[in-house]
Amino acid sequence: MDWDFVFSHVISGFMPTVLILILYFIVLKIYGNNQNKERIILTFVFSFYLVGVLTTTGICLKPNYSPTFSFIPFIDMIRGPKDTILNIILFLPLGFFLPLLYKKYNCFSKVLLIGFLFSLSIEVIQMFGFGTTDVNDLITNTVGSGLGYGAYKLFSRFISNSLINISKAKSKYSYYEPIILWVITILIMLTIQIYIYNIFFTININGEIHKW
Repeated sequence: MDWDFVFSHVISGFMPTVLILILYFIVLKIYGNNQNKERIILTFVFSFYLVGVLTTTGICLKPNYSPTFSFIPFIDMIRGPKDTILNIILFLPLGFFLPLLYKKYNCFSKVLLIGFLFSLSIEVIQMFGFGTTDVNDLITNTVGSGLGYGAYKLFSRFISNSLINISKAKSKYSYYEPIILWVITILIMLTIQIYIYNIFFTININGEIHKW
């Protein structure tokens, strides 16, 4: 994996996300729903992670309109265990962040559902020329989110409840917040991200485009 490529596209996608989050927390404050600094920082980290997920799955480039499909489960997992492990690891943080940030997601089935839906949305987008649509990715991503939830439960056993609860959302709409963040991140990565990347991470020399 080209880490310079990943980093530059993640930064390109995260820049507008930062502006949206700042506006979001300002609006919450205006309406009397103040958030503590721990919660705000972790939300920014979570959003950075979401941008990273979309970048590593190819939702950061112009579509080539030549998608490939793999609808046979489990066979590719055996043939390519490396990809299976990486797909599980990719969604581990999701399963950890959800119950950490949102009290309403301190539930294994809800975390699995969100992991499934987030992964499904990636696979659907990839059908339109952004990579390979693979049912095995859907399975392994969902498993990864479940394992991430298990890691959170293990982590929470060694941390006091007061410290754990300090980062959880206080808004009554917090159940929808991660979904909204995900949709906004997808829209950013599919639209303005590539233009920000071209502005900040490419340079035109004698008519030729060079990437930083």
